[in-house]
Amino acid sequence: KFGDVKVESELRDFDSEAMTQRLGIASGDWYDAKRIEDTVEQMTDLAGTFGYAFAEVQPQFTRNPEDLTMDVTFTMQDAPRVYVERVDVNGNTLTQDKVVRREFRVAEGDAFNSLAIARSEARIKSLGYFQENFEITQVEGSAPDRIVLEANVEEQPTGELQLSAGFSSIESFILAGSIRQRNFRGRGQTIGLGVNYSRYSKSANISFAEPYVFDRNISMGADIYHREYDNSFFTTEAFSYSQATTGGQIRLGTPLTEYMSLIGSYTLNFEDVTVGESYYADYNGDGVAECIGSRFLCEAIGKRTASILGLTLNYDSLDSRLRPTRGMRVSMTGEFAGLGGDVKYFRWRSNLGKYWNLGNDFIFSLTAEGGWIKALEDRNEPGIDDVRLTDRFFLGEPQFRGFDIRGVGPRVVRLNYITDTETGEQRLQTLDEIRENNNRQYDTAIGGNAYYLGRAELEIPLGSSVREMGIRPSVYVDVGSLFSVTTPILDDYPNGIQRREDGELLYEKPVVNDEGDVTGVEYVTDATAPDGTAYDPAIIPGTQYREVFYGDSASPRISVGVGVNWNSPFGPFRIDLTHVLKKQEGDDTKTISFNVGTQF
Repeated sequence: KFGDVKVESELRDFDSEAMTQRLGIASGDWYDAKRIEDTVEQMTDLAGTFGYAFAEVQPQFTRNPEDLTMDVTFTMQDAPRVYVERVDVNGNTLTQDKVVRREFRVAEGDAFNSLAIARSEARIKSLGYFQENFEITQVEGSAPDRIVLEANVEEQPTGELQLSAGFSSIESFILAGSIRQRNFRGRGQTIGLGVNYSRYSKSANISFAEPYVFDRNISMGADIYHREYDNSFFTTEAFSYSQATTGGQIRLGTPLTEYMSLIGSYTLNFEDVTVGESYYADYNGDGVAECIGSRFLCEAIGKRTASILGLTLNYDSLDSRLRPTRGMRVSMTGEFAGLGGDVKYFRWRSNLGKYWNLGNDFIFSLTAEGGWIKALEDRNEPGIDDVRLTDRFFLGEPQFRGFDIRGVGPRVVRLNYITDTETGEQRLQTLDEIRENNNRQYDTAIGGNAYYLGRAELEIPLGSSVREMGIRPSVYVDVGSLFSVTTPILDDYPNGIQRREDGELLYEKPVVNDEGDVTGVEYVTDATAPDGTAYDPAIIPGTQYREVFYGDSASPRISVGVGVNWNSPFGPFRIDLTHVLKKQEGDDTKTISFNVGTQF
């Protein structure tokens, strides 16, 4: 066990008795060499924060055979306070010096501070331009109280050519590609171009970001984009709805503290929502095709403009934005739509992430996010939510592993009335039958006004040879839900929808030839024949159905899985294998997804 444990300080800024009281080791604790190493490191770092760059902490040991204890004295040896004489940046063949220097938290002439040096290392690593094991080297200066800081960098590829592919029970195959340069012309600017194509969506975007406008500590970014979402996955004749959005966003940000920043944004979107041809018909016979789908779809049709002001507060103490191992990030965003335009709402989003290095390269992380939207206009219609369909939140892949794209939360599914092959009686199709037959044209996610999502993930280290190959497996748990939307008015037509002409119902009058055989039918407005025989109603084919509302529950959905990240020779590769432990009826699950990219 530990015997007498104390600190003897030769540094003027550290009192021996006060330091002894703050030690994490107490007399009577079981002896642990690792605790001694950690204490030496902590005391050295503490001395560094007061400018003692070359301070040494030496533990002195005295064995006590009588009571089998070990006395330990930590001696903080005298050293001069040190000042930064010079900052050198070496090895940057593309990146301009100023891009590295502006990340330093100490300047030439400042007192040495080990915390500021560590923060500078973290900020330079987070740029993603240089080697992962980058460290700021401390070299003795021209005098004992002077030190030179050297940033010896090795340029890494900062261009990214990303190709993503995935399998989906809905979309079969998904392709996406993007090209991005994170250090454009060596100035630290980011420029990117991305495209996405699947049976589910299409998009294209151009982005630009400047972290230091005119070399001032003000960031600016801009995006221009076009997105199309097709609920029937581009089945042109029978889909629920299609949303096309063209717009742009501009952002300005400024730091409030070392770890906190404030970002303002303005977004202008032009939206066009349409429904498929199968949702238009001239049921009343007036010669004009009208939307005959559910009200929640028909009310979304049209063109509108959204003018949105946003404000984001960020806190970020991560040691790396690319592959964090410790630290925390918090983001809170409020958006107001209504500065002109056709829509009015307030939307709130929050994100939180915390990372721990558990030792031996085990990295544990907890992340959480959530959102809420409130309409600032009253539409005052039964079955119609005040928040428009296209402004709501949606949840599924890629945010929520184990569920398909927009696979979680409120949805309306149209189930057909069919004739049972065994009993010959009419019955309603089940949801499983619809999905087993991949008949998804009337399976419509309608989103929610609130959501939450949490993730716990443990990155597991393998042997050194595997780690050198860039393979990092992990296990994870995802928990979340999407909910809160007005229950829509649903259709139910067990007998189908009867044809009309000029507002009058039509009936099927048999057409009989000279031999008395029925050769067809004629649509008439009379319900009965002259002899009083009733004609059958003229039913429109495919209109015997019932709409069912699923999934509007805040109850958590839970999935667990294993994933592998691999920095392969052809670029970063990620694959996830997920099993859903808990879901709600109507949720759409999936098991496997992957993506792959390359760098230049």
